[in-house]
Amino acid sequence: MAQSVALAVLENLVHMSRQDYPTGYVVVAATVPDHVRIIGHHRYPEAKCPDFARARAAGDHWLQSGESAVLRVPSAVVAGDWNYLINPQHLDFAQISIEPPKAFQFDERLFEGK
Repeated sequence: MAQSVALAVLENLVHMSRQDYPTGYVVVAATVPDHVRIIGHHRYPEAKCPDFARARAAGDHWLQSGESAVLRVPSAVVAGDWNYLINPQHLDFAQISIEPPKAFQFDERLFEGK
């Protein structure tokens, strides 16, 4: 999950080519209650590592540890913004309010050659 829809768009765009116009995307909003524990990346410093394999291994370790329902990690795309990893196996996951998906369309200008 991303801190905002705008960040989610950018996080997706960095993995797309200009000729691949994305279709079929949805936006799903979630609310994490105050009492649900969110831990920061400082507990898993490798999660913010630019080396994808090391970052993924840190995320896998967090997931398997069951330490929290949510892990907050810095965006590699927008400094100062945050992404949130959700552990659906954690007991507190059921307390996270998830809204129904809404269709999302990327602005076509993002894929125009300039």
